[in-house]
Amino acid sequence: MKALVLSDSHGATHTLRALMTRLEEGKPDALIYCGDGLADILPYRAWCPAFYAVRGNCDLAAPPDTPGEQLVRLDGLEVLIAHGNGYHVKRSLETLSWRARELEARVVCFGHTHQPVAEWHHGVLMLNPGALHGGRYALLHVWADGVVEAELLSL
Repeated sequence: MKALVLSDSHGATHTLRALMTRLEEGKPDALIYCGDGLADILPYRAWCPAFYAVRGNCDLAAPPDTPGEQLVRLDGLEVLIAHGNGYHVKRSLETLSWRARELEARVVCFGHTHQPVAEWHHGVLMLNPGALHGGRYALLHVWADGVVEAELLSL
């Protein structure tokens, strides 16, 4: 199972189009969007089989039913999706990793800092793809044997 993880497009629709064109062959099974540019990604809701998105602190015009965080299940793996601003991720990943453990999530996908991160923190994979407006994105792999891996990539 492969998920494309994006965040912080901030209006860079040309970068988003270029990425989607690049990934057209071998599309992922899921698209996870971690906020700040929600209007940019909504046209791609049907691009792959599963779509998950949360609002970021700059998504003031997001549809009112867009959650601030979301817990989803990918191939039996609990994944927490959050923008991260409410968890002070610019200072530390501690609060967000505590939230993940509280929800029994093994992976957290988040944004807000614009800095790519893929590191294990107290048994939780903390994954920030970096800012899409800077050409950054991530692929999250959940293998059949339960192994989880993240790739930090750029256009």
